[in-house]
Amino acid sequence: MRILDLTQAEEFSPTHHMQKTLAASPRCGISIACWEPEQVSPIHAHPGADEIYHVLRGEGVFRDGRAEHRLGAGGTVLFPAGEAHQVMSLTRMVLYRIQAGADRTPVFFEVWPPA
Repeated sequence: MRILDLTQAEEFSPTHHMQKTLAASPRCGISIACWEPEQVSPIHAHPGADEIYHVLRGEGVFRDGRAEHRLGAGGTVLFPAGEAHQVMSLTRMVLYRIQAGADRTPVFFEVWPPA
């Protein structure tokens, strides 16, 4: 068993969102992501892993190239393996992130790929 202290892991940057891996196994990775207002991730996908974000604090917009959803504290979104997505913070935001899959390597896109 391993206990994770999310509060101690929080770290923010004025120039880009910060991610810290809290635990990892061959099949799963758990991290915390800290965002300042208006920070945006690149459009990306994880072909070998599902990605789940749970909003601990703040508010953000989660996009998949077809729709976007505004989520606040308590909201959860699942991007299935291979689905391109993007995150933008509206306020200071803290996300709990789980990547489920053996290959969690991201692939980046300049524009939204065809659905």
